[in-house]
Amino acid sequence: MFDEDQKKELEKIYFKSLEVIDSVTMKNGAILASPKDRRYPYMYPRDCMLILRVLLKLGEVKKVKKTLKFVLGLVGETGEWYQRYTPEGKPASYRPSQVDCNGLVLYMVKQYYDQTKDLDFLKKHWKAIYLGTRFLEEHYIKEEQLVYSMNSIHEWPPMEAGFEIWANACAYAGFKASVQMAELLGEHEDKRNWLKIEEGLKEAIMKKMVKEGHFIKLTNNKTIYDADISELGLYILGLLPADNKIVKNTANFIEKELYDKNLGGIRRHIEKHGRPGRNNGGYGPYSMYSGWMAQYYLDIDDLNSAKKYFDWFIKYSKGGLIPEHVSRKKDFLLWQKEAKEVGRYFKSGRKREAETVMRSVDFKKNDLVNWVIPLTWGHAEFMLAYHKLKEKSLI
Repeated sequence: MFDEDQKKELEKIYFKSLEVIDSVTMKNGAILASPKDRRYPYMYPRDCMLILRVLLKLGEVKKVKKTLKFVLGLVGETGEWYQRYTPEGKPASYRPSQVDCNGLVLYMVKQYYDQTKDLDFLKKHWKAIYLGTRFLEEHYIKEEQLVYSMNSIHEWPPMEAGFEIWANACAYAGFKASVQMAELLGEHEDKRNWLKIEEGLKEAIMKKMVKEGHFIKLTNNKTIYDADISELGLYILGLLPADNKIVKNTANFIEKELYDKNLGGIRRHIEKHGRPGRNNGGYGPYSMYSGWMAQYYLDIDDLNSAKKYFDWFIKYSKGGLIPEHVSRKKDFLLWQKEAKEVGRYFKSGRKREAETVMRSVDFKKNDLVNWVIPLTWGHAEFMLAYHKLKEKSLI
């Protein structure tokens, strides 16, 4: 599957990934989305929980426990885990509530328990678990049997406000986890209430968020049927297996519509949903989602399809460092023009990151944009894909 040089390069990226995660893990347990001198010097619960998902599978139980303890201590009075936090744990959100964060935290607490049987941890943090689940409950619309969210994994309300697939997959995972944790702790009334919601979510997702055999992005007053990487959410969170027919149809749909024919790798959504000026640094493939596709294809034993995503990591990593995403220079310049016109360019560190890009050799000589390098989450998803290679004795 890989020649010796490729094996060495993949191993190099793997060990560099370990270094990156260690370098952005604070003493208090916070894991930053990027190094402090890059665009995302914050702890994002979404990124952090998905990174913990990987670390737990790699056996890093102590690290996972420390980070979970830190994050559980950040729950707000209303039960919300906010969009992002400073390294010290102070809220630093600039987006509306993102209910997927709550679902992911609850999901990871239960994943930690499943691997450790640490019942004392659940007892100690029950209040945070309870508050976090109640916050999710406030966003559950009983008549629809779905969770309503203003924005989700792409943090973009115009394409995510409503009943969105990733938010609902995470909510389903969160309620499922909380039902089981309530049972373990003898909280039977909470278990009964949350079980009804869990069952409602499962039914509604499979009934209302599937079209032509694959998952869709959004349903509300408008419905978005376009391919979006978040439609793989139920597979990523282990709620459906890779060989489930709907999961396979969804992955095929995503591959057909979002595989980047120029750069390789997988894009996160159709370009029109990123206009004007939304696709930071230009439209192109994303590392964490290319990692998802590599994992999926390994899980269904389609090794040729998996390999092209590992080839992507080999091609675009820099000294073992992985960017958030890559794009072509002409796409970057179009994004820059549009972002300036609508005022997005000068907010949230975009101008600074763009200037870093334009100083790079790749930009000047290869017409290539590496946006935010390294990105912690991208490194984590690569590590899980690499781990699956090792499990199959392919490296």
